[in-house]
Amino acid sequence: MIMASLRVVNRLVCRGFIVLTLLLMFFNEVLIYYIARSNWQKIECKLDNCTRLLLIADPQILGTSYDRSYHGPLARYDSDKFLQKSFEHAVSFTQPHIIVFLGDLLDEGNIATAQEYQLYVKRFKRIFQNKKFTNRVHVPGDNDIGGENGDYISNSNLRRFENEFMSEDLFDYDNHLRFFKINRMLLDFTNPDRDHNAERLRIGVSHAPLLIGGGPLLRAIISDLDPHIIFTGHWHESRIFIYPSTKVINFYENTVRHFDLKGLKEQDHSYLEIMVPTCSYRMGKSKIGMGYAVLENYDLSYTVLWLPNRFVLLFVYVFWGLFVLCGAIVYKMMTRCPFRVAKRQTVYSRVSTIPQF
Repeated sequence: MIMASLRVVNRLVCRGFIVLTLLLMFFNEVLIYYIARSNWQKIECKLDNCTRLLLIADPQILGTSYDRSYHGPLARYDSDKFLQKSFEHAVSFTQPHIIVFLGDLLDEGNIATAQEYQLYVKRFKRIFQNKKFTNRVHVPGDNDIGGENGDYISNSNLRRFENEFMSEDLFDYDNHLRFFKINRMLLDFTNPDRDHNAERLRIGVSHAPLLIGGGPLLRAIISDLDPHIIFTGHWHESRIFIYPSTKVINFYENTVRHFDLKGLKEQDHSYLEIMVPTCSYRMGKSKIGMGYAVLENYDLSYTVLWLPNRFVLLFVYVFWGLFVLCGAIVYKMMTRCPFRVAKRQTVYSRVSTIPQF
């Protein structure tokens, strides 16, 4: 009787742990993204020429050279799935006209062999695939082609990046936006609009920040491009720079910032740069997200779509696993003695009933 009761309790406890584990997985893998999304700020379009930009900085698809540990494949899989789910929610929420990738698309693009590079590119395109939204701009970062801290940038690295990622690029959109790619590592930029069309909003996109660096590149950008707005990444931070003042704004709120780009440039004689934070939890930042900008004529509205902290969720998995393991050990120790006592009592009762001669 006691043993039968214990078996029923065992089944109930096991089923309880299984149900709680499934609920935890549902929360960590599905529900948490909707919770994060519920805090994102909507930006409604008021005019017909509204343009929505989804800005993605430093996804840094993990490679195989830097991390050769036993859990490396699991880390790469988890990072890829996190980026894919975050991207799908961001696209669904913003419905962007243009998706801008601000460099460091790959973590090991600058050192990868030709075969490794092809595998990384396939992973990148699988993570960020969306057939509905095909207007994209890709800017190379130092982890894509090299160039950080004066590292050599080979022509082969540049060529393979251009072959894989430039085919989808655009410079003009709907006759009122023009994008300029700026490569600070090469001190170079594209300028297909030397006449400075007054009716066209000029947008600079760069991996590394520009307005705080100064130097001849910045002077050339201001002189030749005269941009209304610059979007950058690289630092994995969320910041706003205004030049020529030294004003730096750390932007980590769940709010929408509004800017009059025409007034800022023509009246205040200032230039605006927005640094988009990294969207990869592998960069070690507690605050990660994707930028969301809406342009209506010369009015810019900008916010950050903050993403859940994946490391916290992974730690929850670890703690839950340890809790289940410790609970199983304790439960085994508590139930082992009654089994033995019951067994001994049964044997003793059987022996005691044997007739004595």
